Amino acid sequence: MRQMFSEAAWSPGAKLPSEQELGRQLGVGRSTVREALRVLGHLGLVEARSGLGTYVVDRRMPRGHVDQPHTSTNLRQLYEFRRALEVPAARLAAERRTDDQLSEIRAAWDRCKVAVENDSADEFARLDFEFHFSIIQASGNAFYTEAYRALEASFARYVSLVLALGPLRSMLHFHDGLIDAIAQQDSAAAAAAVDENFLETDVRLRLLTNNAPALADSEP
Repeated sequence: MRQMFSEAAWSPGAKLPSEQELGRQLGVGRSTVREALRVLGHLGLVEARSGLGTYVVDRRMPRGHVDQPHTSTNLRQLYEFRRALEVPAARLAAERRTDDQLSEIRAAWDRCKVAVENDSADEFARLDFEFHFSIIQASGNAFYTEAYRALEASFARYVSLVLALGPLRSMLHFHDGLIDAIAQQDSAAAAAAVDENFLETDVRLRLLTNNAPALADSEP
């Protein structure tokens, strides 16, 4: 799809082929195409218009750079750590959360949405920690809570690097599915929602680290 964006037919304003047709052209299933379009939407390259289809809005693949002390190794390890905690914690939060904890999770995400509306990536990154930490706390596991608390000092500056790849408005409904699953006390759906969000984040991480070859495995 990156190659397709270099072709004149995929210029801004162009309507993309259907998911079925894209799948045929790329030799993959519709679910793979759907996930790719979801990621491209979060990167600000395409836009789904209700009842009309999906359109190209920008075909320039975003580029990022990881500077010291934000090495690509540290960035990757942070997200490995987060994924290892956030997936099981979401499952437990769905099973164990109280009404008060659910209210705090929703309130924390509402504060994140205000930051999106104000187009403040730094503020969103800071508040995003509070949102995820509220879910960790709702898991009822004290060891998860203590381990995740250690991220607070570095969380925002690393997340800001990832947020820079794509418009901040793409985050407005990013965690709606996760919150709904926790509200419904559906542990499997909560874990799946976290995994789905990390799939999109993984693409941004690859874009960052691919553009920082000199820092590939350096440490601060």
